[in-house]
Amino acid sequence: MKASIAIVTRNRAEHLAATLDSLRQVVVPAGLDCELMVIDNGSTDETSRVLELFERDGISVRHVFESKRGKSAGMNRAFIEARGDFILSADDDVRFPADWIGGMLKPMVDAGADAVAGGVVLAPDLLRPWMTSMHRAWLAETCWLDRGNPQSYVGANMAIARHVLDRVPNYDSSLGPGALGYCDDVLFSSQLIRAGYRIADGLNVCVIHHPEKDRLTRKAWLDAAWSRGLSQAYVGHHWEHWPCRGGKLKTVRTAAALRWWRMSHSRRFEGEGCDESELRLVFKHAMAVAHLREAKHSRFYEKHGLRACRNCVHG
Repeated sequence: MKASIAIVTRNRAEHLAATLDSLRQVVVPAGLDCELMVIDNGSTDETSRVLELFERDGISVRHVFESKRGKSAGMNRAFIEARGDFILSADDDVRFPADWIGGMLKPMVDAGADAVAGGVVLAPDLLRPWMTSMHRAWLAETCWLDRGNPQSYVGANMAIARHVLDRVPNYDSSLGPGALGYCDDVLFSSQLIRAGYRIADGLNVCVIHHPEKDRLTRKAWLDAAWSRGLSQAYVGHHWEHWPCRGGKLKTVRTAAALRWWRMSHSRRFEGEGCDESELRLVFKHAMAVAHLREAKHSRFYEKHGLRACRNCVHG
């Protein structure tokens, strides 16, 4: 049995080094042929040196280059390059539990699951009293997933069986970090379920997420809300086939609602943090603006389709 671990990275050598150091402590199950693929998305820092220094019994290492920008493009390259029967994905800023590989593979090997949603928790030093479950979910925590029957996963900790790629062959490279920003995992997992595959609950197999602290600033939260709105509008138009009736009116109304909230709430978070209500309003306004724009373009998918339309120019 073979397994491939995929980590997509770009100019994050220091984070990657800590993540790979954590991987040294992970147990490789007996009889498993395991490889690590670090998909390099155009790094100009010390990423190559970090990989040269990484050695681990039981895990072979490959440095794979993908020139097309974005995590989704990196994952698509991983799908092409992977030699394993199973593909595990993690971010370049996580820390693994000792049973990570075996725990993520078990639902697929023993119970025939097609994919596994692993758990993600935020590093303790990044937790703040003002954080809601939404804040934590936006930092990749899996607190929003249904225990026992997850209908999605977080790419910082997930796994799929190779046969899934027969019907759902790739990520949409217009989505995710390095592109619109988000919804890459949401769309892929939705397509996976639409194809009749099952995502198993592996939420007890938790990695610890160590994003950079600048993601906690007010500006970073507002930027994330805007990008999430753009990403959701893309999925809504191209995959869910949302109608665009009253699109201009929605942009006006959502802008007015955001202005009114800000006029009524002059107190701002200083330094870190952002009110959840403001984030939701920014998200809704961005989604309305982007949906109006996307509606001018032909759709890239049949409704709830598993592959992009043949005649579409699409990443």
